[in-house]
Amino acid sequence: MGFLYTLIVLLYLAVASALVWVVLLQEPKQGGGDLLGGGATDLFAARGVTGGLYRVTIWLGVAFAVLAVIITKFTR
Repeated sequence: MGFLYTLIVLLYLAVASALVWVVLLQEPKQGGGDLLGGGATDLFAARGVTGGLYRVTIWLGVAFAVLAVIITKFTR
């Protein structure tokens, strides 16, 4: 059980590092009005490389959340 827990924690750290890296690779949105909902339609209209990074970010976020739940189950 100790080896499996260590393996999952290492995988969790790798996913967390990859998630930070992919988020930093993305281009920032232009304009300050986007913060208040000015460009809400652009959120789901990602194309090209940006769309690929968006999808990778989603999958890494899901993996991060699932691994967090699994690690929580191990500590109980």
